[in-house]
Amino acid sequence: MSIHQVIDEVRRREIEAEEALRHEVRRRLDTEHGVAPAAAAAPPKDGFGKKVLEFFNSALGMWLLSSVVLTGGAALIQNIQHQHEVEQKTREQLSAHKFEVTHRIDQMEYGLRRAKTVGDAKAAMDGLFKSKFPLSPDLQNKSLGSLYLTMMQLVSAPDDKKSAEVMDFVRRLEEAELVLQALPDDKPLAGPQREHLSKLLTSIKNLHLGRS
Repeated sequence: MSIHQVIDEVRRREIEAEEALRHEVRRRLDTEHGVAPAAAAAPPKDGFGKKVLEFFNSALGMWLLSSVVLTGGAALIQNIQHQHEVEQKTREQLSAHKFEVTHRIDQMEYGLRRAKTVGDAKAAMDGLFKSKFPLSPDLQNKSLGSLYLTMMQLVSAPDDKKSAEVMDFVRRLEEAELVLQALPDDKPLAGPQREHLSKLLTSIKNLHLGRS
């Protein structure tokens, strides 16, 4: 070992000895004055997000997550299915009412063309209030006006103007039928009466087919 190395080693040991002495003096002074030694720093706490991830990675967390997803998915599918069933039923009801109205008007027009007396015209106009040969039995005793009112409720975006026109013609047709009821059945049906009733039926039919 060279002289320089010896000197460096001696200095290093002197420095270490001084450091040890200062540390011991400091410890004794702290003890005499009642100063507690500094506690070791606490390890950093885990964040909330990390705890949440750890929970969902656990068996309980996976079960809870799957339960929520399955329950929510089942409820969504059930709602969609219910909505589809409601829409399907509405379409079926609307279609049944449309066909029944067309059938009623056709029957009244046919009977009116063949009518020779007021009694024949009265029989032809019975379709205003009921159907002799209904396409849908549950609609047999519904009046023409009632059928139209139901149709307006079933249509998602009804044409208010056209609906009002149809109902006005139906009302006028009912008034014309009421005039017939005051006449004897065996009286010959006058041409103007037949023409008036036919025009009202044609107007209703055109509006009905136009909105269908």
